[in-house]
Amino acid sequence: RQFGRPRIELVITPDLSLLRESELRAVSELEVCRPGVGSITFHGVTDCRRLDVESLVHLDVGEVLVYPVQGLKPPPGQGLNKCSTVCMYQCWPPNGRGNLEDTSSRERYKGKIRAMTEEKRARFIDYDCSTGVWKFQVEHF
Repeated sequence: RQFGRPRIELVITPDLSLLRESELRAVSELEVCRPGVGSITFHGVTDCRRLDVESLVHLDVGEVLVYPVQGLKPPPGQGLNKCSTVCMYQCWPPNGRGNLEDTSSRERYKGKIRAMTEEKRARFIDYDCSTGVWKFQVEHF
C-alpha cells in the first residue's frame, strides 16, 4: 500500500513499447520526462534494446539521477551515459514561488544557478526565476 501522493510515471518519447527491435537499436534524441518535474533529452542515437529506462532514470524536484545504482553505469558515451540536456521545473528561489523583487536580484540569483551548474561540470543554458525552469547540458552522467 502506497501512502502520500502517487508517483507520476515517466513519459518516454518515442514510446519504446511501440518500436520494433530494429528501431530500438537506433533511437534518435530519446527524451525522458516526468510531467511537472523535468526532462532529459539524450542526444544522438541510443541503443535501447537492453535498457530499462524507467529504472535507470530518476527525476524528482531538484534532482536528476541517471544510473542511480552504483556500479551499473557504463563508460561515458555508452547507454544513457552520454551528452544530454536536462530541463528541471519547480527550481524556485529561496523566497519561494514569488518573483525576486527586482531585475538585479533576479540576475544575481541566475548567476548563482549558473555557478552551481558549472561547479557540477555542466554547461549552463538558462534559468528563469519567474517560471522556476533550469536548463543545462552534461557531457555524461
